Amino acid sequence: MPNNLRRNVRSRTLLPAKIYFNNKCSVFDCLVKNISSGGACLKISSAMGVPDHFTLFIPSENERTLCWVIWRNMSEIGVSFARRPRVDGKPVLRVVEDTSGI
Repeated sequence: MPNNLRRNVRSRTLLPAKIYFNNKCSVFDCLVKNISSGGACLKISSAMGVPDHFTLFIPSENERTLCWVIWRNMSEIGVSFARRPRVDGKPVLRVVEDTSGI
């Protein structure tokens, strides 16, 4: 997605993460390429099979958030966060659903 269409400035990052869906029975590993207070770009081996909404878990931050897919191609997914996380030295994401069993 072109930068000029984004509402928020994104920060580059390479954080390993997990995509959970199907009542936590299904999981994909991914890499958070960049992130903002409103969304992120996720690198994934194949975007096929990833639903239109899911929980994103970033283990290094111990944070989870509900995401909606805005765009996708074969190996990347652009998502919007259900709630606005904080950035720049503050927690990247907030818990928006109970995923304590992850």
